[in-house]
Amino acid sequence: MNQMSNPNRIVVEGVQKMTPSEAFIETLVSQGVTDVFGIVGSAFMDALDIFPAAGIRFIPVAHEQGAVHMADGYARISGRHGVCIGQNGPGVTNFVTGLAAAYWAHSPVVMITPETGSMTMGLGGFQETEQLPIFSKITKYQAHVMNPRRMAELTARAFDRALLEMGPTQVNIPRDFFYGDIECEIPKPIRVKLGAGSEKAP
Repeated sequence: MNQMSNPNRIVVEGVQKMTPSEAFIETLVSQGVTDVFGIVGSAFMDALDIFPAAGIRFIPVAHEQGAVHMADGYARISGRHGVCIGQNGPGVTNFVTGLAAAYWAHSPVVMITPETGSMTMGLGGFQETEQLPIFSKITKYQAHVMNPRRMAELTARAFDRALLEMGPTQVNIPRDFFYGDIECEIPKPIRVKLGAGSEKAP
């Protein structure tokens, strides 16, 4: 077991059997996430139920735009990831303006965007829209979970890239991919330490 800075939060090691929701939450814990801003939605209820046990505080807002601005402010002040999540469709599209602000401020915001179920994409579900093209110009990296077994891998990559490239990233997850049983390993965070630089540098 890998001990985190918070002694009550331990990340599983090695290949483990778990649900994709558990893989998602374990990845957040591995990345040091303690706070997530957003509005509760049916698309991610299974993962949300695990937040308290994982030591993650869900901070509800009145409007998703507030969630992404709060995640941006959190990232700027703390130097850590600011994380926001919303319901697929209308909830996710409310993130656009705030994410653009985070992009130009080089804030490591990670936006979690649950999506229409994998078997109903393109059938015009509740305010369905293509959630990746909307954010393609204002993110440093976009991960689309195409298979539940890649949940931890792609979520971790988005978190790593947000800090490595100092800008917002997106994790897009079809809502049915939070369920089931998978075997996976939680990736360790990638962090690059910066040197002091040249003594002659201004």
